Amino acid sequence: MSLNSRRDADWWGAGLLAGHPSDAPWAGARRTVTYGQLRSQVASLRHTLRSYGIGEGNTVALQGARSFTQMWALLALWSCGAQVMLMGPGLRGRELGTLLDRCRPQYHLSFDAPGWAAGTFHDECEVLVRRLVGGRPAETPYCLVQFTSGSTGVAKAIGRTPESLTAELGRFRAIGGMPRKGEKTLLITPPEHSFGLIGGLLHAMNTGAVPVFAPDTGAPAVLDTCLAHDVAAVLGAPAHFAALAAQDGAPLPRLRVAISAGDALDRRVHGRFAELFGIRIGQAYGTTETGVIAVDAAGEHGPGTVGVPAPGVQVRLVSGELQVRLPGSPYLAQEEPPARFLADGGRDPGGWLCTRDLVEVDPADGALRLLGRLDPLADRRSLTAGTAQRQLADRTAVRRLGRDGSLPV
Repeated sequence: MSLNSRRDADWWGAGLLAGHPSDAPWAGARRTVTYGQLRSQVASLRHTLRSYGIGEGNTVALQGARSFTQMWALLALWSCGAQVMLMGPGLRGRELGTLLDRCRPQYHLSFDAPGWAAGTFHDECEVLVRRLVGGRPAETPYCLVQFTSGSTGVAKAIGRTPESLTAELGRFRAIGGMPRKGEKTLLITPPEHSFGLIGGLLHAMNTGAVPVFAPDTGAPAVLDTCLAHDVAAVLGAPAHFAALAAQDGAPLPRLRVAISAGDALDRRVHGRFAELFGIRIGQAYGTTETGVIAVDAAGEHGPGTVGVPAPGVQVRLVSGELQVRLPGSPYLAQEEPPARFLADGGRDPGGWLCTRDLVEVDPADGALRLLGRLDPLADRRSLTAGTAQRQLADRTAVRRLGRDGSLPV
């Protein structure tokens, strides 16, 4: 066996990729992709990326149209040993430039498809590889870098180790009501967000559930996709469920669970959805820094309460604010005061992450009830003004690389 072949089989998520029969469905959109096809696509992309010089310890930003290609590239990069910075299409303008300058990825992979826009999904896309000026190799053990929503200012870069991702997948498997083997699971929540990626795509690969993607996130397309694929679970955001609750669509007889994440769920949406589809919307609560904190998949506690802490998650309340125990700071860069991560000090790098969420604990069952936020929202219009292409062009060393990753003379 070659060195590359051994490395391909040794990366942290190799079992997710190899653990299902070749003819088993992996995911569906306009067409269904099997695990055999998934492995073939990942291997092909891995070969192409290596020919561009991308390998162990390289840093790569991924950004563009949501697609199977985006997911194949993520898995291919991980299997190459690269550190992946997963950027959503909403990162643009001055904020994108700031993050590129702070994180210094060596490469930028973007995905393009005809007519793509925020909320659309495409089976396959064109891939553009750029090498960036001043890019630095990975200096941390993180395999994944995600970015906070930026609701209170410029988004922060958050690092996740293979161990933390594996532990979170174990938590999702242990949480009752999550999508299970064989169930078609519609993922409306974006795959670059923590819940969409780990609780959606990777959890499905870990359990044998089958993720499904609608051509766009509008309510008509979502309902049509649910009916066409006999969807049993839907993972989305409050805005998605509000749009569905406003429809007079056909019932969804196979729907077993609907889970909302990313923001507070309106009580009226919760009630109307139950009237239309016969199930209560559950809620998942977490942060980019911590991953999942609590999930009430069945919606038993109502829209204001998100269930009890997930297995292995340690929390405390300080002056009403929820804080979560972490083994170390999740931030790539040193924080500006006031710090969100409160280190214990001494040799132990562990500490507590301040969520800035006001919470109370139900004394009867320990469920967490969200009461509000401590941080004011930022005006993001000035941060995202301008195009991503301008920011990237200013930092690109060369757009067309040699097949060995070299720069043209």
